[in-house]
Amino acid sequence: MLKSIFDKSLAVLLCTTLVSMVFVAFWGVFTRLVLKNQASFTTEYLRYALLWTSLLAGAYCFGEKGHISITFVKDKFKGNGLKALNVVTELVIIFFAVTVLILGGIQGVRLGMNEISPTLFIRIGYIYTVLPISGVFVTFYSIVNLMDLF
Repeated sequence: MLKSIFDKSLAVLLCTTLVSMVFVAFWGVFTRLVLKNQASFTTEYLRYALLWTSLLAGAYCFGEKGHISITFVKDKFKGNGLKALNVVTELVIIFFAVTVLILGGIQGVRLGMNEISPTLFIRIGYIYTVLPISGVFVTFYSIVNLMDLF
């Protein structure tokens, strides 16, 4: 139940971001080619929106178990050995998500609060909030994957 709520909210957020990126990219091209004066915020917005989309789509892939994996080692295991390998893999993912994405992301947000975006006029820390947010999603999905193993 909770996983489907996470899935739907993440999918809506990703779709909204992608649609906004299409409109902003169109506006940037229109203002550059037709009005001969490109709207200055478009490239910066698209850069940050791509960051958000990439990290959140990566988290969504973890929820769908659609991420890329190298299976040549995994294919050599069967039964309990395979289960143990899957548990270790999920624990490593959780460790990475918590230490790098969540804790490191929070540190990045704090540092970014002292910097202001030149054309969007928002604090860079707000843009970096995608790091801990995606870390929470990846951690949640890895915990769900662990529970599915048992």
